Amino acid sequence: MTSGGLLHERGWIEGSSEWYTPPHVFDALAIAFDLDPAAPPGGVPWIPARKHYALADNGLARPWHGRVWLNPPYGRETSRWLRRLVEHGDGIALVFARSDTAWFHELAPTATGLCFVAGRLRFVPGDGRPDASTAGAPSLLMAYGSACANALANSDLGLYMPGPDTEPSAEHQSAACSLASPCVCAGHLTCCPAHTQV
Repeated sequence: MTSGGLLHERGWIEGSSEWYTPPHVFDALAIAFDLDPAAPPGGVPWIPARKHYALADNGLARPWHGRVWLNPPYGRETSRWLRRLVEHGDGIALVFARSDTAWFHELAPTATGLCFVAGRLRFVPGDGRPDASTAGAPSLLMAYGSACANALANSDLGLYMPGPDTEPSAEHQSAACSLASPCVCAGHLTCCPAHTQV
């Protein structure tokens, strides 16, 4: 991985250290972003971000604005980028679900919402190869801000869990939720009939 670099772990698949989020993730999120601070030059055509910072722009040092899409450099750089998103407070990060790391235990509890992606994503290689390969680990989407958390909750990309200090939105407190079986969107372990995806 290059210093201050972009995207994923070197050696995951030989030949490229840049891997792009597959388009279906953005289709499922159905939300637009103002900034992608860890993009390749010119951005990625299917990532709905108005502005992009590439490696030469040093996205960590530049101002962040609006809603951020963050697919950070994976590995040792992940925590620096995630801390910046926590500080910014509005965006979605895609990372490996590395619950064995210090950054996970530090930063996952700060999220407004988490989505543990079902199955393994097939990232798109940055070197132009036509075929994507399955990720080397499960993926996690971390949301900061209520609009981003709602995008995760409604995406059907995997298991959604609200952050520990997150109040459930009105749409997730339906009349079908009973006291005997509270809705998972309210932070409980069981799910009401209206939210049987869990």
